[in-house]
Amino acid sequence: MNKKKKLLIGSTIVVLLLSMISVSVYREVYAKGPSVKLVEAKEDSISAFLMVPGTVALEEEQAVYLSPERGALKEILVEEGQSIAKGTAIARFENAQLQLEEEQNALSLESNEMKIAQLEEQISNLKDQEQTLEGAPVPDPAASAQIAAQISQLEMELKVAELERRQAELQKESIENRTAELEIKSTIDGTVLLVNENVSLQGTSAGSPIVLIGKMDGLVAKGLLSEYDTLKVSTGQKVTLRSDAVPDQSWPGEVIKVGTLPESQGAMAGSQAVQYPIIVKLSGQNPILKPGFQVIMEIETEQKTAIVLPDTALVDEGDSQYVFVVENGVAHKRKVKTGIMSGSKVEILEGIKVEDKVVATPPEKLEDGMEVAVK
Repeated sequence: MNKKKKLLIGSTIVVLLLSMISVSVYREVYAKGPSVKLVEAKEDSISAFLMVPGTVALEEEQAVYLSPERGALKEILVEEGQSIAKGTAIARFENAQLQLEEEQNALSLESNEMKIAQLEEQISNLKDQEQTLEGAPVPDPAASAQIAAQISQLEMELKVAELERRQAELQKESIENRTAELEIKSTIDGTVLLVNENVSLQGTSAGSPIVLIGKMDGLVAKGLLSEYDTLKVSTGQKVTLRSDAVPDQSWPGEVIKVGTLPESQGAMAGSQAVQYPIIVKLSGQNPILKPGFQVIMEIETEQKTAIVLPDTALVDEGDSQYVFVVENGVAHKRKVKTGIMSGSKVEILEGIKVEDKVVATPPEKLEDGMEVAVK
């Protein structure tokens, strides 16, 4: 065998070896498909959540404002930071007009009493004269009739005077009640959070109180719900609150009120946007959150047990969603119907059953009927 022939045979062997290696690689990479990680479909607890922005506020508070009807502020009787009990005097006002009415009422009552006493004395004297005439030896009908007419007239005046006295007494009660209202008392047990004697009467329209009392151990979060969201939310539902100001913390709470009447309306894109108030009570002690903090209320609107998968297992194609179920080393593409999502979990309503082996994160080149290698 000559040298050229040997070279030809060697070249042919190399080509055959390369071809065999290429076929082997092709079968490994393309015929069998990629390596994938599987996850077993199983039933698990899953919840649906509604995110609602809110503001932290005091559950119980009392604010005292200036008002022209009440009069001028005389003195504030508490200090910031002071703990007070229900019924404690907070502030006193004075009202010059009310004082004038009180003096006029006192004069009116005194005048009524004098008039009534005078009329009663006159009637008593006339009745004595009437008895004297009745006991006289010679009756005097004309004098008796005149005295009777005078008594009748005075009794009528006495009734009018007594009505005027009763009216003055009612007026006195009203003045006393209004005077008592000049001393403002606490309606709750709490802490004095604000004392501001420099608030002007004109500033009250902006809602600036002169005294603010609240319970710091009773915080709530208040927000607004759309018409649609009110159908999902009810009292007793669990809530998790988070604040951008404290990103690494969360606080538990519970829905305690969902308004039955809308709180505000506004025009949006030509339609009426109706919003309903919601109040969430924070559980336990919350030393970080303060009234006015902005929070997100994560309301658990539904909780159930269902077949769940990680959301990475889903493949979106237009309006449809699919997963790959592996059976005997072959990936089968299946259309699924999904339900609620919670974090990285998604509910599967139709398309797979419990214990199905599903590709956890399908690679882009994975196709229906392709063999796969399980990691």
